[in-house]
Amino acid sequence: MSRRWREWRQDSMPVQWLVFVVSALVFTSCVPVEDAPSADTPPPPVVDAADLPGFTSALPDAEIPVLDLEMALTLAAMPLSCLDRPHAAPRNRRSYLDTTVVSRVPGYEETKAFYGCWDWHSAVNSTWAMVRLYKEYPDIPLSGLIDEKLNDHLSEDAMQGEVAFFENSRTFERPYGYAWLLELYAELRSWDHEDAAEWADNVEPLATLFSERMVEYLPELKVPSRSGAHSNTAFALAMMLGAARSVGDDPLEGAIVEAANRLFSDDFGCPTAYEPWGSDFLSPCLEEAALMAAVMESGEYLTWLDDFLPPLTSREFAALTSPVNPDEVMESVEEGEAVPAAGAGEGEGGEEDAATKEEEREAAELRFLAGASHLIGLAFIRADAINRIVDVLPEDDARIPALRKIAMLHGSRSRCSTAREASMPCSKPIMRARTGSGHSRSSTCLRSRGASQASHGERSNELFRTGTG
Repeated sequence: MSRRWREWRQDSMPVQWLVFVVSALVFTSCVPVEDAPSADTPPPPVVDAADLPGFTSALPDAEIPVLDLEMALTLAAMPLSCLDRPHAAPRNRRSYLDTTVVSRVPGYEETKAFYGCWDWHSAVNSTWAMVRLYKEYPDIPLSGLIDEKLNDHLSEDAMQGEVAFFENSRTFERPYGYAWLLELYAELRSWDHEDAAEWADNVEPLATLFSERMVEYLPELKVPSRSGAHSNTAFALAMMLGAARSVGDDPLEGAIVEAANRLFSDDFGCPTAYEPWGSDFLSPCLEEAALMAAVMESGEYLTWLDDFLPPLTSREFAALTSPVNPDEVMESVEEGEAVPAAGAGEGEGGEEDAATKEEEREAAELRFLAGASHLIGLAFIRADAINRIVDVLPEDDARIPALRKIAMLHGSRSRCSTAREASMPCSKPIMRARTGSGHSRSSTCLRSRGASQASHGERSNELFRTGTG
């Protein structure tokens, strides 16, 4: 592996991770829309395949403001708003013969750590986001509240309850949730906060369980997941690898390096032209390339990379040079079948049918919000993967200027897309429901759970709870 990867430190993690975790909240320092690179702008003009400097010059310039205190407060507010809000009860409680009755686990507030936000891994990465922001700004005005939440959610009793659950659940949240928990543990271990050692000690048993299970699981993994979402193998392995190296977990690091080489070293010709699909929040091709940058020796990696990714000036790579417009992608997926409007059912079923259709309508809205926030997050994650690839290229590699510009373009565009999605005033919310998820372009935006007078903060919080990743 490269020298720079050997020197990787947890505290050097880029800001894009923070932004992705809360990718649907409002950014207060976004540049005006008319000054930002447009998501509707076509890819750079085709240039001669050998004219890399010309290709680089054709790419739009973009800037991303630094993480300042104002942005840190905005980012921290979102995890703080959801950590104590329990996961929603399962929506689908009916099967062919049975109706399921759901009840809360008694005392979950004391015996569970990650019961809030949208789901388990969202609660974990929300906790990580608070820790990371707190490390960046030790005097952040929300520090007292963050301390309180960490004391509550990372208590010894809460973490023992998590271990008890996972001892009897071997596949839940593997690998994506495992990766975020290990990331959180590494972040705590590298922190000089006066209570960080205690929090890390409380999290350690679960981190150890996950690490041991991955060491056991990876040699048996025959085929990786190459999806653009949670199950993606390369994405999870890269996160776990960084965490393992940060805390000195040699068995896990070795298992990941072996698995990555076995699963991916013979790959070639990644189909970048087909990205993204649906509501992807990561690029399968870029994530695999970034992972292999961390496990291969420099010379070997450069040869592999040339075979794996198409040339930057090629038609095949064009899909990765421009940020995704969520509306365009969401509308192009699974069009046609409509979810009935609430109350439209007549005849047998009566009020029960109307309630079911209302649930279906709300579920469709949430699927759209989740998909849109994933596609906004996609650009941040693409930018991060590109930067990790660039970090191991030789300093005189001619591709670096173009790759840096592409990464900046993704990051800048998504910051503004995020602000518009979360803050635009709602009017005429019309769902043109799909078999998967979708949204009519004729509506200005989508109301949160149909709340016509929802406040700006309530809309942002609902966006976060749809599962931004």
